[in-house]
Amino acid sequence: MRSHAGRGLAAAALALVAAAVLPSPGVAQAPPRPSDVLGFEVGADRTLADWGQITGYFARLAASSASVALDTLGATTNGQPMIMAVISSPRNIARLGEIRTAQARLADPRTLLPDEERRLLETQPSVILIQGNIHGSEIAASQMAMTLAYRLATNDTLQRALEQTVVLLIPSANPDGEQIITEWYRRGLGTAWEGGPVPWLYHPYVGHDNNRDWFMVTQRETRLVTDVLYRQWFPEILYDVHQMYAEGARLFVPPFVDPINPNVDPLIVRAIGHIGAEMALALQARGKRGVADGVIYDLWWHGGARSTPTRHNMIGVLTEAASVRIATPIVQTPADLKGHERGLPRYERRMNFPDPWPGGTWRLGDIVEYELIASEALVRMASQQREDYIRNFIALGRKAVHLGETESPRAYVIPVDQPDRSAVERLVEVLRLGGVTVDRRPGGLLADGRLLGESYVVPMAQPYRAHAKDLLEIQRFPRLPKYPGGPVERPYDVAGWTLPLQLGVRAIAVDSLKPARAPAASCRASASGSLVALDPRDTENYRVVIAALRRGAVIRRLTSPVPACGGAFPAGAFVVERSAMRGMAPGRLTAVSSGQARSGSAPLRLPRAALYRPWTANADEGWTRWVFDQFGVPYTSVTDSVVRAGALRDQFDLLIVPDMSLREARDGMLATSVPPQYAGGLGASGLASLSAFVHAGGTLVTFDRAAELAMAAVDLPVARVSVPPRSDDWEEEDRAADTTASRAEPLYAPGSILRVLIDRTHPVAYGMQDTAAVYFTNSVSFDVPSPGGLRVIAHYPARAQDILLSGFLQGGDAIAGKAAAVEATVGRGRVIMFGFRPQYRGQSYGTFKMVFNALLDGGTIPARR
Repeated sequence: MRSHAGRGLAAAALALVAAAVLPSPGVAQAPPRPSDVLGFEVGADRTLADWGQITGYFARLAASSASVALDTLGATTNGQPMIMAVISSPRNIARLGEIRTAQARLADPRTLLPDEERRLLETQPSVILIQGNIHGSEIAASQMAMTLAYRLATNDTLQRALEQTVVLLIPSANPDGEQIITEWYRRGLGTAWEGGPVPWLYHPYVGHDNNRDWFMVTQRETRLVTDVLYRQWFPEILYDVHQMYAEGARLFVPPFVDPINPNVDPLIVRAIGHIGAEMALALQARGKRGVADGVIYDLWWHGGARSTPTRHNMIGVLTEAASVRIATPIVQTPADLKGHERGLPRYERRMNFPDPWPGGTWRLGDIVEYELIASEALVRMASQQREDYIRNFIALGRKAVHLGETESPRAYVIPVDQPDRSAVERLVEVLRLGGVTVDRRPGGLLADGRLLGESYVVPMAQPYRAHAKDLLEIQRFPRLPKYPGGPVERPYDVAGWTLPLQLGVRAIAVDSLKPARAPAASCRASASGSLVALDPRDTENYRVVIAALRRGAVIRRLTSPVPACGGAFPAGAFVVERSAMRGMAPGRLTAVSSGQARSGSAPLRLPRAALYRPWTANADEGWTRWVFDQFGVPYTSVTDSVVRAGALRDQFDLLIVPDMSLREARDGMLATSVPPQYAGGLGASGLASLSAFVHAGGTLVTFDRAAELAMAAVDLPVARVSVPPRSDDWEEEDRAADTTASRAEPLYAPGSILRVLIDRTHPVAYGMQDTAAVYFTNSVSFDVPSPGGLRVIAHYPARAQDILLSGFLQGGDAIAGKAAAVEATVGRGRVIMFGFRPQYRGQSYGTFKMVFNALLDGGTIPARR
């Protein structure tokens, strides 16, 4: 067991890059090759440089080359330095401040004068950012970056290109993951699990999902790079270097596949394809086989490192190389190689795959070489077409402003006075982190003839219009046929992400705005009295309550509404002594009488909470830890051995199981993939331990697919509705049988926002509205018999057409009227099953309070017995 009551970051934990061994002052030295510093060649079989070696090399290179400046962007989650090398000609390196200032002017051309524009078109270098290793296991780019930096600093041809270009090189967007993977790989060398999966996340909190964080910007590393993109450097091009599955093409380059997001400008789409074609040509000229374009990856989704910049007038380029076993070579026969349903149905020569790789040995060094060729091709292209890229960058910014002035909507208005005011502030923070201008209007507004009070206004006439619009509007995924008359092309990943829905906030699209006198406040919150009630609709108040409980405050919850300024607080309001909140900043509150307080629940207490942490590197577990740490929730991480050992009820009141399949939890990792202590999962003894925990009075809380685990451990009178395995055969069969036949579509929604109806009288739903938006990612629902011993907390509307709010939903009839969250009493305890993920990727702020309510309600069981 490991307690996670909080995480501090000591400044001393920052490894100082400057501490690397540097040449003596005044001694001129040629820039060192990576092998001179590392003692081995980059890309060598079964050999990796760790983060200390990588940062040490870049420090040595910067100290010996006038073409390299090294910037430490800040600290990672685990306190390591996140570095960026700025590489260009010595003349450009000497004037980086001037270049950065000019880039900011180009990114927002509203005040750019014609003479200044002409001058910059003649003198300003293009700026490109190359970022590697966002996923810890996709490690080749972190190694390749050292060779790329050396070649850029020393190769005469590339140095001439850098007269026209500045390269921002981030060797790893996930240094903690680079170190985690390297250490694990070294530990496994020579064993049966060499090159196998690490049993924990390769980002401390979110693992692979760190490439799902680029509009919400929750993680340290994402924030550091976001600042580089939209506040410091404003590059015209971002190149995100990835790896993919091993059995297909050797390298994917753009163009992407359909669909195209409507907010991505056609000029960006063409530029992405152009750069991909140049990379492919350079690779082919060097005899590199197996390069494919137009497969797998689309231009729909918002939230990735390469997709979010496309909403900022930047060209977002992605490559994906076939992986090896970290640094261990693999051998593949032609029979091992496969196509992909999106763009390459068979592994064969095609227009987008003209030179298939025939099989053989594939090495880390091969990945490094392919990525190096692609990177150098990009640098040469950015140099040769410098003026075109800058001109297009300016034109895209101006076009965004023009569209905001002439097309609907002209603005979004976000009223301040909403039930969850902290969610309003979080939405504004997210927009501003993405470089969007958001104005606060303290007076009233007449918005399309509607009188509103104090509001935030997001004008669409700004350069980052596409980013703001794409986050604030509803997504409708196009139902494109795979071929004329064929089955519908379904999204393979996120289809909808509308932020106001995820945060439970109103954002109103308007075309006209005028100042107006704000409505006069009808009352003022009472400032007198020692007892106050905190509004349960405001998510920030849960942070305040948890902190107060940890300090020993006595807090109750009212089971009926309480009068407050501007209306009533609903059931679930927290009653606390005003003095207990010293130093805290709660949301809305109102004074209450001691009589009202006595009518509330028994005093709350924080439960002894446990969070199940499997040895399968579960990202949903990491997101849950992150949310708990942000809100100060005390908890203990428990692994398989702790659960299997039993006696859970003696240690904990509440156990949370994040989203995972029954197989993942019960069976875990294979003994051939990881060391024995990490293999095997919960097993039958773990399931029996969970059952005993609930029957003895514990509360078991599950997210999404983990409901299957609860139902395997505890006999529950409920049927689980899940998404069937993906297949389009049903469409073909229907047409063959009867072209007019109507057959129910199978349920499918890989990432969309759905509507649920809430039972606000249930303690888990305190503070929620009558309807809510939940994130559904091929999630589960429940068919609950009546009465059946269960209580439904939330359910989907009875009509399928009323369920989808944003994204894509096929087969909605399968969940129409079904339960989305249920509570079951079992023995002396309870099981609470959320069919969705209420803390989804740190984005679904509007349902966070349901998690906290389950936590706080779980602490009341001992008082109820």
